[in-house]
Amino acid sequence: MRRLILLVTTMTLLVAAPVPASAASGRPVELGTIPIGANARMVAFTPDHRLAYVANGGSDTVSVIDPARRTQVATIPVGTFPYGVVFDRSGRHVYVSNRDSDDVSVIDTARQAVVKTIPVGDAPRLAALRPDGREVWVSSTGSDAVYVIDTRTQAVTRTIPVGDAPRGVQFTTGGRHAWVANSDADTVSIVDTATYTAVATIPVGDEPRGVLITPDNRTAYISNTIAGTVSVVDVRTREVTATITVGVKPRGITLAAGGRIAYVVNAGPGTAGTGTVVTFDTRTNRVLGEVAVGLDAHWSAPGPGHRYILVTNSGSGTVSILTLAC
Repeated sequence: MRRLILLVTTMTLLVAAPVPASAASGRPVELGTIPIGANARMVAFTPDHRLAYVANGGSDTVSVIDPARRTQVATIPVGTFPYGVVFDRSGRHVYVSNRDSDDVSVIDTARQAVVKTIPVGDAPRLAALRPDGREVWVSSTGSDAVYVIDTRTQAVTRTIPVGDAPRGVQFTTGGRHAWVANSDADTVSIVDTATYTAVATIPVGDEPRGVLITPDNRTAYISNTIAGTVSVVDVRTREVTATITVGVKPRGITLAAGGRIAYVVNAGPGTAGTGTVVTFDTRTNRVLGEVAVGLDAHWSAPGPGHRYILVTNSGSGTVSILTLAC
């Protein structure tokens, strides 16, 4: 108990010094929350990890938060029902996909204002930066496609057909392939980034949404929202090797420091149930622990060195800060 109290009261120390993976029990612990806007979706850190940006779908804004001080420092109006958030490599611009206005807002982070709006497909959701920094890929749930935005010209250059209702997008290390979770097809499309075409389709669980690929390109984890599971996929063979039962309506998946433990965000039952975060051992696929967070929890982002994560609580209007118990 004493160690947990110290963790809760010393956030700045946590940011400065990681908990060694060997010392962690694997159980998640909530350190505190930060108030934000309504109906939050994705959260992403700036490249220097000093601030994080949160898409508030219910208030058509992006909250800029300081995790170390646990405060909201700015609010930026964007399009209608912002959902996805991703930064360019320099951190000068952040791209926000607006689900209900079918466009992407480009925010100048120095001015903290939208400087361009890019039309994309129907109901854009999640976004990812290609590892070389040249492109942002945005999934369009209503168009069954991924829209490719050139970060230099800030214009759409390609549209890539994938499966039904794509959501999560994740690149392999090096950027040779992008994995796209198709929520209505119960599949993952693998897109060759050289040819901009889907080259393989992998059946997974019911309603896949989140995608996480390990840095060594060996394993992919897919959160299946209706199934309440995570599919474990061998990246080389492109076959599901295990299925982990994690909870009610899983979405975000994030690795802890060292990569031996993964966090999974569960939205919870109903339209605004109490969310949870579950951890599992990436070597054995064994669930290690669970902690309650806010209502209707959605997505997560790793902090500096993956020493802690942020979790958006859509129904509570908060962001939770979590780490691993010693």
